[in-house]
Amino acid sequence: MLVTRPSCFPEGYAGCSARDVALADGTRLRLVESGDVHAPPVLLVHGFGASAYQWRFTLPVLAAAGFRAVAPDLPGHGFSQLAFPNGEYTRERYARRLWQLMDVLGVTQAPVIGHSMGGAIAAEMAWQQPERITRLALLSPAGFGVVPDRLRLLRSIPDRLAPLARPFASRAAATLVLGDVYGPDGSWTARDEAELLAPYAQPGIYRALLRTLKEFDFQLHSNAQLTRLTRGTLVVFGTHDAVVRPVDIAARVRLVPDGRLVVLSRVGHLPQVEAAEEVGRLLVELARGTRVAGAVGAH
Repeated sequence: MLVTRPSCFPEGYAGCSARDVALADGTRLRLVESGDVHAPPVLLVHGFGASAYQWRFTLPVLAAAGFRAVAPDLPGHGFSQLAFPNGEYTRERYARRLWQLMDVLGVTQAPVIGHSMGGAIAAEMAWQQPERITRLALLSPAGFGVVPDRLRLLRSIPDRLAPLARPFASRAAATLVLGDVYGPDGSWTARDEAELLAPYAQPGIYRALLRTLKEFDFQLHSNAQLTRLTRGTLVVFGTHDAVVRPVDIAARVRLVPDGRLVVLSRVGHLPQVEAAEEVGRLLVELARGTRVAGAVGAH
């Protein structure tokens, strides 16, 4: 069954609201927020093929802790603007548009939290304007692990064929995707399936995601890049992550100045969902700056 209705999110999540924001270059982003507009901001960056719905549990936790949590649908994702010229779906361009979002919101500095592909974007932001990121948290981040080989096959698909994928946006497909991203103890609801599928009722999203696969740099960050990440960066992985498989993760996090690694047992690719309470506590702790530096090791 193809889902054709728009997303209900953030309906049902107290204190969360959504609106569209226009960036300086004219890009339209859908933004979900929670918390007092005058509270210290925290930027949340979701992963590939997802939306701000990934942060449904994180947004209210940060708001309750006294922060203004800001979660956009990335360009080419969710219900933000989908269509851009070729060359606009790179890691660098994603990061620059998030800087534009911060400028529009009047945010000079903020903690940034990125998940999966969003983790690589958050890292790129730290390299582009390090003085504007006060804290950095990377959850199941691309750049610290390898992504499946099947991406190579998808990159070979011509853009004109991308809309042909639309009939595959079904409940069965959602079940397969969610089964791939959750760990052995993970579970999801019918609403989770519906929210995952809702953006895929838009024909333009298929080309946007295909262009992202072709243009975005999912490769491992170099050692030199790791040494230039924000001091005290928190890296979180699940032991059962089958989407981004960490590579020499302890050694790589040691290259980050005062980097901290937390490994969550029996958690898959969605630590902020599967271990929402524990990850929420870690993120609040990081945003408050009560524990910047930490040990590298299992948790």
